[in-house]
Amino acid sequence: MSDTLIIIPARYGSTRFPGKPLADLCGKPIIQWVYEACLKADCGEVIIATDDRRITETTEAFGGKAIVTPSNCPSGTDRIYQAAKGLKSDYIINVQGDEPFVLPKTVRAVAELLKNDPHTDISTACIPTTDWEQVDNPNHVKAVLAEDGRALYFSRSVIPYKREPLPQNEEDAPYYIHCGIYGYKRTALEQFVKLPPSPLERLEKLEQLRALEAGMTIKAVLTAKTGPAIDTPADLERAKIFAKNNKGAI
Repeated sequence: MSDTLIIIPARYGSTRFPGKPLADLCGKPIIQWVYEACLKADCGEVIIATDDRRITETTEAFGGKAIVTPSNCPSGTDRIYQAAKGLKSDYIINVQGDEPFVLPKTVRAVAELLKNDPHTDISTACIPTTDWEQVDNPNHVKAVLAEDGRALYFSRSVIPYKREPLPQNEEDAPYYIHCGIYGYKRTALEQFVKLPPSPLERLEKLEQLRALEAGMTIKAVLTAKTGPAIDTPADLERAKIFAKNNKGAI
């Protein structure tokens, strides 16, 4: 997919975990894990977009490519927009820099959905689950999807709300945990960054709600559960355990 560009936003000054992209995960910085997974997707060029020279130097040391973006970018989406402005591509995939175990097939599926569906502005991925601990955790964003994969809403709350128990002969319907990956048609990305933060976005602290409130179409592919994303130092310890237990499979 030479018309597709994968950009990984990586900010050094995370509030909950400063220096997170460079934190060591079993011998490699977290950002290198993400970069290598994106390369395996074989969708197009992979670039790290950062505001910090330390991340640039680390990227170049492991053979990656990095672009320095302004430090005042209000979100990861604004950062990938800045990185993509001078590069030719019709489709831009945003893979979060704290997802070291993102599956290459998921990155590819998000890109293919975007490319093959003329009615989709933004593509993303969700994991079906009945694990209540995940569902009840506000750090795990939930999605409500239509039958065709179109996203109806995203929330940190438990959605949909189960008003009554299902009959015993029916299995619990899965909830959908949202993954930190987005695909944008270039025109959709340009439209999105020009929109002001929306009321629901400010309330939930979820920028994808800005797109939904503006009438943009987001569709999701379903993917398998993988290792933990890393938001905090405690997540990093869990990631180390996952990596050691799944050595050779990731």
